[in-house]
Amino acid sequence: MRCNVERFERKHGAGLPLLPLRFQFIVWSAIALSLPPSLLQAEGYHYPYRDPYLATVTTAILTADGMTPRLKREAIHVPVLAGRSHLPALEGRGHVSMTLYRQDHPAPLLFVLAGIGSNSYFGLGTYFAGLFHQQGFHVVILPSPMSWNFALAASRSGAPGYAPADARDLYQTMQETLTLLRMRYHVATTRIGFLGASLGALDGAYLSVIDAQERKLGIDTYLLLNPPLELTYALERVDEWNTRGVKFGRDGSKALVARALAIVDAFSTESRDDPAVFDRLTGEFAKFTTEEIQFLLAKALQTALPELVYVTEVIQDRNALPSTRDEARRRIHAANRVTFVDYAERLAVPRWRQQGAASPTDLQGFAQRGSLTSILAQLRDNPRVHIVHNADDVLTTRESIRQLEQALGPRMVVFPYGGHLGNLWYSDNKDYMLRIFGAVSARSAKDKRGAYTSK
Repeated sequence: MRCNVERFERKHGAGLPLLPLRFQFIVWSAIALSLPPSLLQAEGYHYPYRDPYLATVTTAILTADGMTPRLKREAIHVPVLAGRSHLPALEGRGHVSMTLYRQDHPAPLLFVLAGIGSNSYFGLGTYFAGLFHQQGFHVVILPSPMSWNFALAASRSGAPGYAPADARDLYQTMQETLTLLRMRYHVATTRIGFLGASLGALDGAYLSVIDAQERKLGIDTYLLLNPPLELTYALERVDEWNTRGVKFGRDGSKALVARALAIVDAFSTESRDDPAVFDRLTGEFAKFTTEEIQFLLAKALQTALPELVYVTEVIQDRNALPSTRDEARRRIHAANRVTFVDYAERLAVPRWRQQGAASPTDLQGFAQRGSLTSILAQLRDNPRVHIVHNADDVLTTRESIRQLEQALGPRMVVFPYGGHLGNLWYSDNKDYMLRIFGAVSARSAKDKRGAYTSK
């Protein structure tokens, strides 16, 4: 059994050495000024899926696994906080683990940060790495702040989830990473960009505020994909979807997850450049009801929570918790029922108050203080920041998207369809992402009438 776990970790990235990852289903980041702002007209955008939940499901197979040839990557481990490698059952794990894809010559460096619980070895981050490495970029995939590894090795509070504090921890981590890349790995960078998706986009927005003031990294371009304007709304929706499991029952819920994983696994070697692959995938998931898909999305997003809860508890009270791996494993298993709201209210908010993170005293206050609304003026005044959203994002209200449009004007593009990150594989979206960072897109020489125009 242990050998199987080790093989899984080598393939998909190491979780805690206590419990194998349960669901790796979905992992939730000057040229742009020549592209029309605001909502792209539906008649000029031919993305095929109008159901936002089916669209969102397509992210389930967005990895670099189907790429030929396979990219060479290196795991790098960056020390950030002292003393975090000596906690019970976590000895030697106090380094931030990330993945480097490098060129053999000076090149632009792109930092990639995906959504909740994401790691550097599997999922959306590797998809972006494949896309941009082929265009001549160095790429570093960062772990999500809402992951056990970041909480342990880089989060000063030990309870990530408050974007202003997480961004400050990220900023320190990225500085340490950049030094390591240049000194030990001899990576020569010509400029630096940042690509964030979902929660990673929210963290990236706060990161842009910090770097605009301090310029210790000198990031020249930020592309933020589907950031939640109101994080409370998104988390409450995920918690609501998770309650669908009561209706399905324990055995029914397990059967749904197993059925979904079998479908995703069947596409593990398929090309991510073939639209027919996504047609077949959505055809399979169209057999699920909307409530079943909502439940599956919630389970996928909450996969990382039990391990995060355990690490947060160990950091906060290292002497009161079990120190053996068997006891730790039982404690992680007991945290399987924890929701995002549970985590925030029971563990995170008290810690944030204790550390004097801000004036609010409850989750609602911290969520408002840590939302995009608080920094809209700074985003509006920063020409380096670009945001892409989908009008039918299932985790964001349309009113929120309108607020972002009003704030960013020509540096905000809204696609009419795609759900939550569900159109990143689509040709128009890939083309846009590449052009934002000055890469050579497949369509850079063509006039795409009815959508947007390259000048």
